[in-house]
Amino acid sequence: MSDFWRSRRVELEVDFRDYQLTIDKILRYGVMIAPGQLIEYAPPKLPIKQYTYGEFYERVNKLGYVLEEFGLRRAERPKDMGSRVAVMDWNSTRYLELMFAVPMYGATLFTVNIRLAPEEIIYTMNLVEPEILFIHTDFLPLLNAILSNVKSIRNIVIMSDEITVKGSGEVPKVTVPSGVGVYEYEEIMKDKRTRYSWPEIDEHAVAEIFFTSGTTGRPKGVYHMHRQVVVGTMQLLIAEMEYPARISNRDIQLITTPVFHILGWLHPYESTLIGARIVFPGRYDWTYITRLIHERYIPEAQKVGGRVVAKGVPTMLISIIDNAKSMGISSLKGFAYGYGGQALPVAVYEEAKKMGIEILTGYGPSETLTAITRMIYIPRLWMRMGLNDERLRDYFVIDNSLGVPVPLSLVKVVDEKGNELPWDGKHMGRLVFYSPTITREYYKDPEKTEHAWRFGYFDVDDLVVIDEHGGVFFVDREKDAVKSGGEWIPSSRLEMFLSTHPAVKEVAIVGVPHPRWIERPVAIVVLKPEYEGRVSEEELKEYLQREYVDKGLMPKWWVPDKVVFIKGEEMPRTSTAKIDKKVLRERYRNILQSPQ
Repeated sequence: MSDFWRSRRVELEVDFRDYQLTIDKILRYGVMIAPGQLIEYAPPKLPIKQYTYGEFYERVNKLGYVLEEFGLRRAERPKDMGSRVAVMDWNSTRYLELMFAVPMYGATLFTVNIRLAPEEIIYTMNLVEPEILFIHTDFLPLLNAILSNVKSIRNIVIMSDEITVKGSGEVPKVTVPSGVGVYEYEEIMKDKRTRYSWPEIDEHAVAEIFFTSGTTGRPKGVYHMHRQVVVGTMQLLIAEMEYPARISNRDIQLITTPVFHILGWLHPYESTLIGARIVFPGRYDWTYITRLIHERYIPEAQKVGGRVVAKGVPTMLISIIDNAKSMGISSLKGFAYGYGGQALPVAVYEEAKKMGIEILTGYGPSETLTAITRMIYIPRLWMRMGLNDERLRDYFVIDNSLGVPVPLSLVKVVDEKGNELPWDGKHMGRLVFYSPTITREYYKDPEKTEHAWRFGYFDVDDLVVIDEHGGVFFVDREKDAVKSGGEWIPSSRLEMFLSTHPAVKEVAIVGVPHPRWIERPVAIVVLKPEYEGRVSEEELKEYLQREYVDKGLMPKWWVPDKVVFIKGEEMPRTSTAKIDKKVLRERYRNILQSPQ
């Protein structure tokens, strides 16, 4: 080696500063490229509060001093958790401030699922052991039960929409155990400096922890490192900058996915990274949110050639469409909605298209933090199917595709022994994946962790097929599939078929005990209001026979033994607004007690 290169190598070793992929980089970059861009809090029945990115950054800095005064412990090594900081809030600018400040400080953010039953909230808190609870006034009725059962909490910070938006107001008086401090959010930030010296955090320190929605049992805790949050945000952004999403910093990002659920599907971090205008709508009021979209944000986005972009489960989109129709709104052109969590009923998709709503889809369970698949027009898809946009979108939505793998995510479909199955659209198996964002483990649950990683790829018990285009098509969750006479009936596929009937608004298929076949499918159907009382059980069964069985698209034995009609408000929901099939299975478990 020459003297030049020897000296150059020494110079690099001395001068090089390793770049840590930590959450502060997302905020610092967003502020650098868009200091005057707006972040808005628009809760119902209150004025809209606006901050520029620069002003928002100052508030995050103030929180650094607040967390320091509380004496929180910082993560000291890779894979370490600092003090846990619990948050119970609606989607708000306060939540975004804490999404940055807590992990930037070196503590671990715990986004409490406010839709869980009180007993489950306490269960998750006792697993995580938070030291501080930031709590919205709406959830104060739960505070006594929480503090009586969760002994790790030393300080309570109350958050009031009125005080945040108006700068004045009162918070309810609360009674707490001796030694627990009580503070108001805006008050503790009031006199703090606007510049804070943030520590250098290892990118492998734990940034956040949250829980699955409990779709198939007790909520399971999952956590992720700083590096995983940053890489996951970039994976999502790369996927959504491709066709058809084409995300842009000219779009207004409306944060409708609950932040407690997978950090709002990373939508807040993604939006900050590109310097987009961000809107948090607070407590869910879908009439108000629909009006905001139509009257305020679509016109403002269109001024700069952008759209309004929101994400969430299909139920949220249904609420927006229903409210728009009741207000006499026939067009929401300029609004894009990305759904996940459940299949979108075909009738809802067709209504959305008529209203000019751009539909996107994707898939990513809590364990993976970010999307594993997205609606992306990858070459192996468009080179075979062509470039017709409507045809490509229909391919994803109508056939219940989860999308194609996002950059850096590797997926396989395997049999029960872990053997890889072909991508031919026919072989059903377990979807397993390997990605930079997957949780290391289920928190304090080694048995479930070992099961998930048993194939070397991560398995969340979802059954799929993958076709020759790379499209991943959801068949069922293992616990939701109906096993009739030893043969599987994919509930999601049957739901999709039934949802094409013009009268059907929502449908859930569950398996219930049967004396001969062990288990048979029952359809629980919500009709559109104009069809209530006009459609019979036999009519829906005949529709399946005529449109799908007779055409060879499904076997006759898939036809449900029973169709039950209920009102929309009677359909049980999980904490993330998905249909709760556990409740439905229990509710109708005795409906087929005699052979059909």
